[in-house]
Amino acid sequence: MSNGSDGMGVLKRAAERSPRRTGLRVVLFLVIAAGAAALAVLLVTRYVETRTAAARVSTTPVVVATIDLPEATTLRADVLSVVQWPSANVPEGAASDPAKLVDRVVRARVIKGEPVVESRLAAADAGHGLAAILPPGMRAAAVPVNDVVGVAGFIHPGDSVDVIVVMRPETNGNSNPAFFSKIILQNVQVLAVGKELGRNERSLEKSLPATVATLMVDSEQSEKLALAQTKGSILLTLRSGIDRELVDTTGVNPAGLVNAHVEPPVNAKPPPPVRRVARAPEAPKQVVEILRGDMYERRDFGKGGAK
Repeated sequence: MSNGSDGMGVLKRAAERSPRRTGLRVVLFLVIAAGAAALAVLLVTRYVETRTAAARVSTTPVVVATIDLPEATTLRADVLSVVQWPSANVPEGAASDPAKLVDRVVRARVIKGEPVVESRLAAADAGHGLAAILPPGMRAAAVPVNDVVGVAGFIHPGDSVDVIVVMRPETNGNSNPAFFSKIILQNVQVLAVGKELGRNERSLEKSLPATVATLMVDSEQSEKLALAQTKGSILLTLRSGIDRELVDTTGVNPAGLVNAHVEPPVNAKPPPPVRRVARAPEAPKQVVEILRGDMYERRDFGKGGAK
């Protein structure tokens, strides 16, 4: 009987210890899991911070354009802003203070978001408008255009053209010389068409009707252009954007349109002098007129007859 009672006691004590051990194990597992999670978070955080630090680069404030800026634009504070630019890639001549660029004139087009560098600006003392973007030694010359002369309106600022003159060259002794056409200027840049300055990418596919085109020429070219407009008529021919070759031509006249080669007009030789021959004096006439009543008679003794 006592053995049975002892066995029951042992089982009872074992049953009482089992829930305690299970609770301790659960608590232990929770502590280990929490520690592992904390360690994982710490490792991930350090990894992210390390990658971020490696990706972080030093920056420099740079002035950029807030809108597209065509040529001859005078800079204002509202078209400029400052952004952080990677220090290793800052363009040469970039500015960091917008106030130093106000009232400067854009010499070459600047697109939105592009740094405003010194090479794209005219000199501070160059003035404003079209005069500010002319290089030293160059001039702006206006020529009248229409749909024919201006290539149907498809000439835009920034394009290059050739200038052809059609005129009657003055020659000695020839009061009615033949027409003659010749390319007098090649690869001339168009500064403006009408009142539009600068190249607008959105209008390149459209015609630009205007009555005046402004060309950039040097002093000698401006003299040729002035004479061509005064003594003849001019025509503009549009060049390819990649064509810079200068071609030596001899020109053409009406006879050359059907001949293989045309010689340039030369001064005509003066006509030979006219020889004047004095006429011999006529012999004196011996005429006698006789009136007899109502009859009239005329006798010419020099010819030997009467009339």
